[in-house]
Amino acid sequence: MKAPLTKRISSWDRLRNRRAALDVHWLRSIVFTVGLVGLVAVATGADWVVTLVSLTVSTIGFGFFYVVFPGGAHFGMALANFLAIYACMFEFFRVANFPLASRDFMLAALALPVVGFLTICFVRRRSLYRLIRARQLRELERLPALSRWLFATMAVGAASFALPDQNLAPQAQGLALLASMALITLFVVVSVHDVVLVVVDVAIAFESVAARLDRLLMPMLAFLTFYGLLIVVFACLYRIADLTTPVPQFTLHGTPYQVRFVDTLYYSVVTITTVGYGDLSPTTLLVRALTGMEVVCGILMLLFGFNEIMRNAGPDSQILEPPVRRHNLPRDLA
Repeated sequence: MKAPLTKRISSWDRLRNRRAALDVHWLRSIVFTVGLVGLVAVATGADWVVTLVSLTVSTIGFGFFYVVFPGGAHFGMALANFLAIYACMFEFFRVANFPLASRDFMLAALALPVVGFLTICFVRRRSLYRLIRARQLRELERLPALSRWLFATMAVGAASFALPDQNLAPQAQGLALLASMALITLFVVVSVHDVVLVVVDVAIAFESVAARLDRLLMPMLAFLTFYGLLIVVFACLYRIADLTTPVPQFTLHGTPYQVRFVDTLYYSVVTITTVGYGDLSPTTLLVRALTGMEVVCGILMLLFGFNEIMRNAGPDSQILEPPVRRHNLPRDLA
């Protein structure tokens, strides 16, 4: 009796620990989703009601996928990315085609595709769960059939651009917005398998990118350190050149200007990245020569850093163990 009970308790502990680990990953993804969607809502100028509804819809959608389709942290990040993209595309679609639609119509249209998608996912949860698990266990053999829903939704958006020219009333614009989003919802519901496959494939791609970033973190930090060192050194040289000469070495919008260190630091960043805004310009041969040297050093550093990063990203980045000489081993192990 003790062995089965011990086995049952250990299995329960493993399940609970695994659940806790998933909670940590998904909590991070939920925070990322809420922050990203909230950022989009604030940037688009939405009022607090629209912002609250957007965050609520995103959180509910996220919680639904966490309970029904636990797919890991990267699945959550991919879902967050798609929710944010959807919020941006909806805002552009509404402002461009239905600017006079009331807030009630806008909120209903915003939530309609998400609610429809979640509803059909719940109805087909068993087949979708098997689809997600099968997709996670094999390589990306084929892309999902995007033509079934992506091109159809794009066609709805393109057709709706003709509506504002007809000077529709606000009520008519609201109804047209709701009808357009209902049609898009129908396309998404019919192609729910392909939509889920897109999310899963992006999550798998996120996992691959994250694995590469782990190997590239130290080379990238080293490159940024040397790159920042060049910026600071040349900024100091520009500042010293301006301090040690009676004539200003720079002009600001065509006017002679006595630069500060923050100005030379800004000029060094603009120069080494070859952006060249032109607001702060060198006027003497000395500073122009320093500018040319910084551009050349920046390009060389960029090429060297890119080469090092790519070398660490490839198969050569694996550290090989030194070969073991057989004559140093004990006789019974040789």
